[in-house]
Formats: sequence, C-alpha cells, structure tokens
Amino acid sequence: MDAEQQVRHVPSESAATLAAAAEKPGVDLRRFYVFQIVNEFNFVSAIWIIFLQSRGFTLSQIGLAESFFHLAPVTLELPSGSIADILGRKWSMAMGALLIAVSTTLMFVADSMWLLLPAMYLNGAAYAFRSGAQQAYLFDSLGERSGGDRFTNLLGKLNAFAYLAIAATSALGAALADRNYAWPFGLTVGFALAATWLAVGLFEPQRPPEARQSMAGAMTEALRIVRGDRALLALITFMASLWTVSALVYLYAQALLSERGMPVAQIGIVLSATTLVTALGAWLAGRLITWRSFRFWAIVSTVVVAGSGMVLAGAPLLAALAGLLLAEFFAGSFEPMVAQRVNDAISSAQRATVLSVESFLYSLTMVWAFPLFGWSAERWGWLPTYTGAAALVGVVLVFFLAAGGATTHRPRPPMTVAG
Repeated sequence: MDAEQQVRHVPSESAATLAAAAEKPGVDLRRFYVFQIVNEFNFVSAIWIIFLQSRGFTLSQIGLAESFFHLAPVTLELPSGSIADILGRKWSMAMGALLIAVSTTLMFVADSMWLLLPAMYLNGAAYAFRSGAQQAYLFDSLGERSGGDRFTNLLGKLNAFAYLAIAATSALGAALADRNYAWPFGLTVGFALAATWLAVGLFEPQRPPEARQSMAGAMTEALRIVRGDRALLALITFMASLWTVSALVYLYAQALLSERGMPVAQIGIVLSATTLVTALGAWLAGRLITWRSFRFWAIVSTVVVAGSGMVLAGAPLLAALAGLLLAEFFAGSFEPMVAQRVNDAISSAQRATVLSVESFLYSLTMVWAFPLFGWSAERWGWLPTYTGAAALVGVVLVFFLAAGGATTHRPRPPMTVAG
C-alpha cells in the first residue's frame, strides 16, 4: 500500500484544540480529525511485501499485484471523486474505510494470484474513494478560513498526527508479525471498521445547489478545468511522477533492507522512524512555505526524494537510512503545500473530482512503473534501477518548471459553510 502518498508547521496546540479552533457551527471537525487518524491505522504497511514473500510470492508477482492496486484508482478515481461531489464526501470516505477491511482480509488469506489480485484491486479502490474526498471535506468545512496558509497549516498538522499513527501502528504490526501475521492483519481490519463508523457519523457541509451535478457532468467539468489551466495540469502531472518515485523508494525499501540482512522487526522500526520524520515534515510545512517559494521547495523535494533511492541502494547502511529519512521529511512537508495550491485553484463543485485527477495520473503511472521497477531490480540491480527513476523524474521537473507549474495561482473565493 502507498505511503502515499497521499503527506506541515510547528505550533503547540493539541489535536482537539486545533480542530475546535477551525470548527464552524454545525461542522464536526473533531470527529473528522479522529477519523483521519484512525483511518491511517495500518499495522501491515511495513511488512506486507515481506508477508507475501513468506507466502511464496516473487518480487515480480508482488509488483504485478501492486499494479492491480493502482489499476483501481485508474478505473475508479474520477467516478469516486464525482460520487463524493454528488452524494457527499462522508459516504465516499466511509466506503473507502470499509474496503480497507475487506481487502486486508482477502490479502491475509490469499494463497494464489487469483486471490491476491482482487485483494490489491479492492485496496486500491479504498484509496480512490478516500483520496479526493478527505481534502475536499476539510477545505469546504473551513469555508472562508481556508484561504492563505490556513489550509496548509491545518492539513499539515492533521497529516502529522496521521503519520504518527502510521509510525506507531506499523512498528507494532512488525513486532506482532514476528509472533503471528494474524495480529497485524486482524488489527488493521478492526480499525478500518471503526473508521467506517466514524465517517458515517460526520456532518456534511452544505454546498451550493449548483455543486450537485450528474456523475458524467462532474467528471467532464473537472477534466475541462484541468485541461484549461496549464499551470494546474503541469503541477498535477509533476506530482504524479514525484509521488511515484517516492512510493518506489519507500515500498521497495522493505525488500532492499531485507536483502541487507535486517530482520522484519528492525525493518518495521526503521520504516516507522521514517514515518515519524514524515510527520515532522508535515508539521513544519506551514512554516517552511513562508521561508521560501513553492518553486524552491519543488526543486529541493525532487532532488532529495529522487536521490534517496540511489543512496539507499548504493551507500553504506547508515547513510542509506539517513537518505531515506531525509526523503520522507521532504515528502511530508511538500504534500500540504501542493494541496493548498490545487485547492485554491478549483471551486467546491468539482473539488473532489479535480483532486482525483492527480491520484488518477499517479496510479496510472504506478500501474506500469511498480512491476517494471521490480523486474528491473531483479535483472540489473537496485542502484541502476533507482538511478533510472531519478533521471526520469528530473526530466519531468524541468518540463514542470518550463510550463509554469510553479507560478502562483490566484485563489478562488472560498465557499461559505452554513451554520
């Protein structure tokens, strides 16, 4: 599953205080905040590749299965985004959480590709239903307070707590896996069901009547918006490639570190530590964006994330781990900066659908990139494979900057949330 993605600022408020400060009358952001954290309880994120290898699956087979994970967003991302825009964001989030429970159960019992592929597809479907709906719900719930750096700050804090949850649960899951894999898989299913219940109880912020369209109309309008905004299209395309490389570094780190002799429990601790660093980056995002421009952070994040794969594969172990930590810090800090820019550029009526376009392009890339990467690593080794990926994302960065993707968007007027 993706560490994606999906991924900041430093005040001292608690999660409850932050949510209450942002809350509008009738908008239960505290429950949403709890949902976001519980929704990230994933006890198998650091061990699922190792688990599948223990079941006899090869890296090539696991890569193919991961491509089925991303095939789901390719086929469902835009429809699920339009469902969130039409039926409500909370129902899309609830469906995503429920699918996590179903897909995790299927993965645990999978003893052949015929069970593993549907399990991975349903897990990808869960990602599709949650991805755009979560940001859209938060942005619309904030109303006129979503402008400036407000959304970046709050999303960064929210993501930071979510990453802490990922770190804790992945470390615990790895430790429990040394006893029995049933523990991490069972806990993931249980908390996914709890997240489903939390999502169903959320208050849906009111939106203008014109925001209610047909599914086809929502998708058509969203695609028209993206095609008509060159900078937005460049940004979405660039982020799809950057998140792909970030995912390849993080996910294949499990297999690479295992080849270097690390036991499962230690790998879980290392990947949990990277998630803690991602949380720190998320927490600091709101402050970082006030220090330097978005263009600066786009270049730095790309160089660090792309370079970390080569360091992970070719450097001594301590340097490799340091590079992995640094990459996760910049991935965590850059994510809410991107989210602010994209949300500022679009209206509420198509918000979830337009946000789904980025996820669609990312998953479309991962469908072929993940299995190709695994095959390439088996054939030529980790270092040449990571070097090739870094070169490709560097080319995309150049085109992104040349197309004006790092220029400043003019924010759209925020939507007023009715009390």
